[in-house]
Amino acid sequence: MHRSKIERLTDYVIGEAVAALLEQNAAISGASLAARLKTMAVMETDSDRKQALTLALAEIREEFPSARGVADAPPRSLSAQASAGAKKH
Repeated sequence: MHRSKIERLTDYVIGEAVAALLEQNAAISGASLAARLKTMAVMETDSDRKQALTLALAEIREEFPSARGVADAPPRSLSAQASAGAKKH
């Protein structure tokens, strides 16, 4: 079976993400892998690699339920994290 360049590159970037997590002694899970791929995609400048990272992230989200929680939403502000009844110093 012949795989396209982008399919091979997608597998390669998944491997890079796993290797990076292992190097950091981080837990390997669908969520951590999705978060790492997302970080890599944001920093990537090469269009083929960016496409492969996008495909890899979609593949991981499809396969691992825990990865589906890694949203593309912007981070919450500090004020949004405080509960409504919390005292401010």
